[in-house]
Amino acid sequence: MKLVATVSSLKEVKLAEKADLIEIRLDLFNRVWEAIDEIRGIEKEIIATCRRERDGGKFTGREEERIEALRKFAEETNVAYVDVECDMPDSAFNFDCEIIESYHNFKETPDYSELRSIVEGKRGDLVKVVTMGRSKKDVGKIVKLLLEFEGVIAFLMGKEFSFTRIMAAYLGSPFIYCHVGESKAPGQIHLNDAYKILKTLG
Repeated sequence: MKLVATVSSLKEVKLAEKADLIEIRLDLFNRVWEAIDEIRGIEKEIIATCRRERDGGKFTGREEERIEALRKFAEETNVAYVDVECDMPDSAFNFDCEIIESYHNFKETPDYSELRSIVEGKRGDLVKVVTMGRSKKDVGKIVKLLLEFEGVIAFLMGKEFSFTRIMAAYLGSPFIYCHVGESKAPGQIHLNDAYKILKTLG
């Protein structure tokens, strides 16, 4: 399992020493292109993400512009992963790096059959399923997904479901997404806290 620090500025990058990977949120990052030389100097693996408003991000332009921004950033920084939403066309998955195919639902956790279909229909190298937790049944859906499939990042949003981010890692999820500045999603754990938890659990 690896710790991912989601960042929106160079200042946050500098706070992410304990992270294994840095997720650069292009939709949140201030003046990302002016800082491109410094971003190229990041020694950790990079995940490039540009999140739409309906998926919890701040990008409001056309989809073509968003994918082109991701492609340009990936080419100029030699990223390890690019995050592409599962509802995007096949043409959006044309990158010279690994793809994290993501699904976000900020309202609920759909039926397990729907989550399974997302994973079974994946076009990326990894699938990321992140939904809003409402009950123990939702925890069960995520657990079942992780036990049934490989290469799946899955956890629940919501403060009371923060534990699923750690739990998921012990059930096969390769990444734990954390924050170093302000939280970027409901229930996101601070990088230092996640590090301490993993160290305690061994």
